[in-house]
Parts: sequence; C-alpha cells; structure tokens
Amino acid sequence: MGSPIPRPTARRSLPYRSPHCTRNTAGRSAPGCFLLWASIDGRSVFTVESRLPRALTTGAESSGMVRPLSGIRVIDFTEYIAGPYCTMMLADMGADVVKVERPEGDAWRHTAPLAPYEGRGFLGVNRGKRSIAMDLERTQAREAAQRLAAQADVLVTNYRPGVAARLGLDYQTLGAANPALVYCENTAFGPAGPYRDRPGFDILSQAATGIILYENKVDRGVPTYIATMAVADLTTGMFMAFAIVNALFARMSSGKGQHIETSLFASGLAAQYRPLISVEEVDAPIREGFLRELDEARKQGLTYEEAAKLRAQYIAGRGRNNYYRVYETRDGLIAVACLNNRQRRALRDAVAVSDPTVEGLTYDWFSEEVRRTHREVTGPMEDAFRSADTDQWLQRLDAADVPCGVVNFPEEMFDNEHVRANNLMLNIQHEVLGTLLMPACPVRMSVSRPGTLAPPPALGAHGREILREFGFEEVVIKRLEEDGAVVTRAELLARRPGQGD
Repeated sequence: MGSPIPRPTARRSLPYRSPHCTRNTAGRSAPGCFLLWASIDGRSVFTVESRLPRALTTGAESSGMVRPLSGIRVIDFTEYIAGPYCTMMLADMGADVVKVERPEGDAWRHTAPLAPYEGRGFLGVNRGKRSIAMDLERTQAREAAQRLAAQADVLVTNYRPGVAARLGLDYQTLGAANPALVYCENTAFGPAGPYRDRPGFDILSQAATGIILYENKVDRGVPTYIATMAVADLTTGMFMAFAIVNALFARMSSGKGQHIETSLFASGLAAQYRPLISVEEVDAPIREGFLRELDEARKQGLTYEEAAKLRAQYIAGRGRNNYYRVYETRDGLIAVACLNNRQRRALRDAVAVSDPTVEGLTYDWFSEEVRRTHREVTGPMEDAFRSADTDQWLQRLDAADVPCGVVNFPEEMFDNEHVRANNLMLNIQHEVLGTLLMPACPVRMSVSRPGTLAPPPALGAHGREILREFGFEEVVIKRLEEDGAVVTRAELLARRPGQGD
C-alpha cells in the first residue's frame, strides 16, 4: 500500500511545509502544495503556493486569487450537519475537502430526497467537497483511509466514542503516523460523564442543555424545539472550524498537530451566553430553592406545564418587550430592534404613547413596573403601526434613528435586491440536479477571497481521482474496487434505490 509520506519538522524560524508538498524538476511546488512561513519575531508572515484539484478551481483560484486555506487537505468522515457544516466552511476558505462516505452515502443524502443519493439537507452543508465511497468495515478500506490520513493536514470525525478506535481512525493511531495532523473529533456529549456513550442530534443537545425549555413554546402540552435552525449543530460546526484554523496556526510554529474535541452538548451550553450566566450571590438561592421543590414535585409526578408554572414562581421571565418585536402594518410586517433607552424613547415618541420606564439610562425588563407599563401600551402601539403602510413606517423610523426593517418570507430571498447587491446567493450547477441556488459564504476579505462554486459532490464521484492524487497506483485502485473497499459511482448508480438490491 506504500508508506506514509514523511512529515517535516518545523521550527519558528523555518518554513512549515504541508505534508503533501514535493518539488518538481523546475523547483516549483507540486500541485496541492503550499508553504507557510513564521517569522522569528513572532509575527506570522505567509508565503503561499497552492494549486487545488481541477474540480475545485472555480471562483477565486481560477482568477488567480488564492483563498486563505488553499493547499490544506482535509479528510472528512462526518455526516449529518455539524461536521459537514464545519468542513464546508473550510472548503469555502479554500481547503481541499475529501468527504469519505459509506457505500450508501452520508445518511443525510436520504432525507427529503430529490433524486437517488441527493437529499435537500445534504446539499446545504456539503458545497465545495469531493466524495469517495469506502466500506470501512473492510480491512483494505481502513488501510486506504489511514493512508489518506497520513497525507492530510486535517481530519474530522463525528463517530460515537469507541467507533474511530475500532476502525483504526482514532487520534492515537493516526497522530502517531502523522504527528502534524490536526484531528477534530465531534461527539454528541463529550468524552466523559454519564451521557458520553449516548447518540445525539441537535434536538437532544437542546433538550439536555435546557435550550428547548428557554423559549417556553408549548405544543400539545410539551415544549417544542427550535426548528428554524439546528442551533446546536451549526454552532458546533462553527466552533469546530474555529478550533481547526487555530490549531493550524499553532502548527506553524510548533510543527505539531493536535487533538481537538467538541460536542453538541458543549456548544449548546456555550450558546446560552445569557441564560447560563449566574450572579451567585443573587441567583444561587433562587435556583436552589426551585430545584429542591422541583425534585420533590417530580417524585409525586407532574406534567411539564405544572413544572413550568413552578419555575415561574421562582425564576422571573422576561417581560413583554414592545421595543424588540414584530408589528403588523397596514400592508405587511415590520420588525423593530431597540436595545438602549435612546432608541426606545425614539420609538415611543414616533408612535405617540406614554412610557416613563424608558427614561434615563437603565432598563429592567424583569421589573413589575416595566411589565405593567408594557401591558398598558401594547394595544396602542399595535394600533399605531396598523395605521400606516410598511414603507411609511420605515421612513418615519429611519428619520428617528430607530433600528427597524421589513419582514421577508424566506422564498423572497432568492430574488431580493439587497441579496443580489451583496452577492449573497450562489448559482451552482449540480451534475444531477442542475441549477442550485444557495446562500454564499457570508465573509468578505480584501485579499484572500473566500467562497467556491464547486457543487455538493455526487456520491463517490471522485474516488479514483482522489486515490491517484494520494499516490495509489492503478493496480491498487483496481484491487480496492474489485474487493468492494472502494465503490465506484457507476456501481452506486447501478444499485440505486429501485434499481436492484
């Protein structure tokens, strides 16, 4: 199978070279190569040479502009949302992301399918990657995957604890062969504690961390989860990408990779910057009193609605906030967002109501005075907004410097003038589905332009291409395919749902 490509040792005063860099006879770096320099005085100076695989050279690279992570090789073993969202962020920044999938593909391919192996959710988090389908239950496939890892800069997994070790894809194994590897492992609940071996998805993180109860939205007697976005998944994906880029930066000076651990549970906690802040002198006695009574009530049996009422006796909910909400106008909707008293007073005066609680500097939405006053002015404020059209209110509130905006349906975003002006919607050609419109990378950079027009990959579409780039000989590739360790695109289509087994 061939031996791993050796990793150079880097010191602060020397350049760090990606493990897949070689020099050709002209003295230039081979395709897929990059160089990073770290200066001796502690300031990082970058010298970059990069050439991505042809399938990914769209947008910035094709115009001669190098993206920030050009030359970084990422092996992605993740499925569903958090991990794929992370690696899509890396792909947008120029990384060459190789998505290693099961023979049947990422499970997300089969949810809300638009065509065989093409699910709507999958499309949204896998832009800019290449796909190889491997049966990791076969020894040959595991050895091939280890060889990919030996030449990678980054490897990302989201297996349950113990699975990566069983497959020989754990950090201890791969890091020993490739000390410069940045290995990011995401699990549902982290490496320790009573939940550690449990499977998990976004709703389970919302449930375990209390997010699901904070909104206090009830349907048929039970709380509903935040469904607009997968809050735990997406925040985890962002934390993963953030940690990976920091580990790559640290590697510039140390020459060493490292093991990163993230979890949906940890991200669910971290996202609650406000609910999980406790001023202990004030909050601890209240919290402890509620939890004692809750524990006793649970022993007797109680419904969620009863538990919520008990909590309300101890924990003050936020009062109605007439200054941060959506109002109905004569012809539509408008949102207002006043987060200081100057803005609140401007809105109060624009709608001609009396509210002394917004005078001065401080504002306490937990206080009874605010609650009482807001109950009194809610009707008059709603009536005022219904008296004029949305455009008229926008003009009035803009003139008063009140933060406000129209409320759009998601379907209106595809042809929205502001979206077009900021190039925030991509038009991508997919080999199976045709034209895809999807949100672009939301970051703009003056020199290293992020973003890619490479579509979400068809399952197994790049298997042979990837193996050749990683140094596998044709006879080895053919053997892997014959043994079923690597599944070709043609085989997948031949046995697609409804076409055989």
